[in-house]
Amino acid sequence: MAPASTQTPLAGRRCLVCGAPLRVSTIEWAARCPECGTWGSSLEPAINKQTTHATTDTEIDTTARVIGLEQLRRENFRCVLDRLGTLMPLEGARLLDVGSAHGWFLEEAAARGAQAIGVEPDDDVAAAPLARGLDVRVGYFPDVVERTESFDVITFNDVLEHIPNARETLAACAGVLRPGGVISINIPSADGLGYRVASTAARLGMQGPFERFWQHGLPSPHCHYFTRASLARLLSDSGFAVEGVDALSAITREGLWERVHTFRKTSPASVASFAALWAAAPILNRPRNCDIVLALARAPAVQ
Repeated sequence: MAPASTQTPLAGRRCLVCGAPLRVSTIEWAARCPECGTWGSSLEPAINKQTTHATTDTEIDTTARVIGLEQLRRENFRCVLDRLGTLMPLEGARLLDVGSAHGWFLEEAAARGAQAIGVEPDDDVAAAPLARGLDVRVGYFPDVVERTESFDVITFNDVLEHIPNARETLAACAGVLRPGGVISINIPSADGLGYRVASTAARLGMQGPFERFWQHGLPSPHCHYFTRASLARLLSDSGFAVEGVDALSAITREGLWERVHTFRKTSPASVASFAALWAAAPILNRPRNCDIVLALARAPAVQ
């Protein structure tokens, strides 16, 4: 059993982006900002911690999770690197991937000639890429970065939404990016069709899909859900010049069976879910419906 996230009171919380009070409704642990559409939660990470404060008794098939995610993640990572390559040469670039997890992005970036360095706080997750010889620092950003270091690119691939102090983290990025350097944020979006359907269902009492989106009960749950506009605003407020916010694929048919069964054993319901998602994949990946977005922004040319 993995250590689970904990919860803190949500009442009185303000939006991370615009500061407006969050509107708490029937979902006691997640709430939406009525002004900018950003969602916040009372979930808190419990990485590398054993805790008895789990709100759900979640069993994770870690092997199925890796198989189910790798195809989608590598496909999206190649798209991220393609777009980064339009903003700066990747050959020889010093790149820091925050929350590097299994090291897939580091491998894809190194194949483009980048000097790729990872940061991963989860001891168990970091073990595999370290065993493959990847340059991964075990710990938290920016603690593991030396004061004299700087980077051409900093990436967050499905990571910023897990960080409670996301605004402070972006400020730290501004401090270690070279002038004109690029920050890349690949993140799930509250604008996505799947998220909107799940949040509506949760308000009607069907919280299962919504909990999956938030990774409720897992060691590293989502702390925020940004819209495209609110993510751009957060970057701009943090001193970055936003180059664009575009869609990435939210689902691939390859690996989908394993992804569906990350949290549950095979059953008629799981087979039905797999079939529905397999059929809906082209619709869910349309740019206007997609639950995954990529934001690219530049640090000032002179700091």
